[in-house]
Amino acid sequence: MSLFDRFVSKEPGEQKAKSFFPTPYMKRFSELDLSSKEAKSQYPDDSKTIDAFLLSLKDACRARYKKALDEQEPMKAEARFFLSKDRMSAFACLLPPENHGEGITLEEFLEDMHYEGINYGILEKEIPQEFETGYLHIFPVARGKLPLPGEDGKVTELFQRRKNMRLEVQSGSEVDFNQDVQLQPIRKGAAICLIRLPRAGTDGTDVTGQELPSPQPFSPYVPQGKNTTIGRGGQALTAGVDGILYIENEQFCIHEQKIIDGNLDQFQGTLRISGNLYIGGNVDGGANVEASGDIVINGKVGQARISSTGGTIRVQKGIYGAKGETTLSAAGQVQSPVVEWASIDAGASVITETISNSTIHCGGMVYAMSGRGMIVDSLIRAQDSILCLRIGNLAGGRSQFSVGYPPHVPELWKQLKSDLKEVQSTIEVLWELITGLRKKGTRITEEEQDLLKQLVEQRNFYTEKREELTIELKSVNKVLDKKSKAKIRCEKLYPTLEVQIGRQSEEIITIEENCEIHVEDNKIYYH
Repeated sequence: MSLFDRFVSKEPGEQKAKSFFPTPYMKRFSELDLSSKEAKSQYPDDSKTIDAFLLSLKDACRARYKKALDEQEPMKAEARFFLSKDRMSAFACLLPPENHGEGITLEEFLEDMHYEGINYGILEKEIPQEFETGYLHIFPVARGKLPLPGEDGKVTELFQRRKNMRLEVQSGSEVDFNQDVQLQPIRKGAAICLIRLPRAGTDGTDVTGQELPSPQPFSPYVPQGKNTTIGRGGQALTAGVDGILYIENEQFCIHEQKIIDGNLDQFQGTLRISGNLYIGGNVDGGANVEASGDIVINGKVGQARISSTGGTIRVQKGIYGAKGETTLSAAGQVQSPVVEWASIDAGASVITETISNSTIHCGGMVYAMSGRGMIVDSLIRAQDSILCLRIGNLAGGRSQFSVGYPPHVPELWKQLKSDLKEVQSTIEVLWELITGLRKKGTRITEEEQDLLKQLVEQRNFYTEKREELTIELKSVNKVLDKKSKAKIRCEKLYPTLEVQIGRQSEEIITIEENCEIHVEDNKIYYH
């Protein structure tokens, strides 16, 4: 078991650190200077790293001190980490709390280090002792392993080692749109790596766990994966097909698909693709795109109609549509950081950061829990839940949400009730006209008799239609009467929000905090 696992499994205990009284940050600078001298004396090979860390720590102390003075709020102690330029060593320092804030536990320190990506060469025995030394103490926490240099042979990679870039449905999980996910399109025959033989050596690893590869003895390791070939007389790894280059199991692979390098905004008619499609730029100008697989758009979507009959649609830079002119339909998910003035129909979830003035139907959940996490002036019908940070804004507006049932069912239910009401009204009018004519008895004219016959036929037609609508409505009611655990959850709700869950509906016209909306005992609750 690693140090991290052992400490996380224990009951958390507060750090037994030195007590510090609030003092100007200049005094802390002196303590940091003294600590850096001691660290450089003990680790002379890391002097440049320690000097750079010292400057960063002073900036952090200055900022924390000023913030504490301005806000007069307790500020928790903080762990700071620093990597050497070659990422072969990592140092840490604890900054004390401000305004009687809480300290930091060893468990929290180890978690912080883990989430900073320091996960290799951890100094498990030394860290607890250094941690107990207290605040403003600079100490090492990890050491990487240097690779042994090889000879002669070499592999030169011409592309970045991006991780699996095949678009995959994520079952409602969060997508980080801020992460650099520029896909790497490549043409058949293009060189991925240049190979020079031979070279022998051993691999190394930096403190972040990144492998520093060295080829095997007698020949370099060629990272050859799916849809790649050794070409040019064994001197290059080349692409075997058009597609997207990605790394999987330390091998370059190609996800085969149709590639459009630039923008798609002048295309006339419908672009139909069998399989997956990658578009390197924007899609606009009324373009109509259909693909049987995944569609990846590396730019923006404007006025366009995009359909994936068997996959997921991902728009990397957002959907900025026009009313009635922008539609996206996918058998799987639709992923986009922004959805504005668009109509979306997704068989699975919709994952985004902002939705405004849009209509969304999806067979999964609507998930907007990163970035702004905002939904404004939109109609959303989701078979699962709707999770976001914020509904509405200060300017006001109206959104309509329904959750927990197939997205077409709530609309069908409303339409059936409306149609049934209209048919019933028509029958009542027909009955009134028929009754009036029948009261004439023998005084009725031939023209009136013909009219009466027509009215009776119309009444019978609408009576049958009423029976059909009643049967269909009962069937829909059975679906809506099934219990659902779906919910609507947000941190902030601005009015007005119209909610439907099953056959229950509610209009929320108050501002709510940390709001969860669900059905219980045939009633909608929100709190």
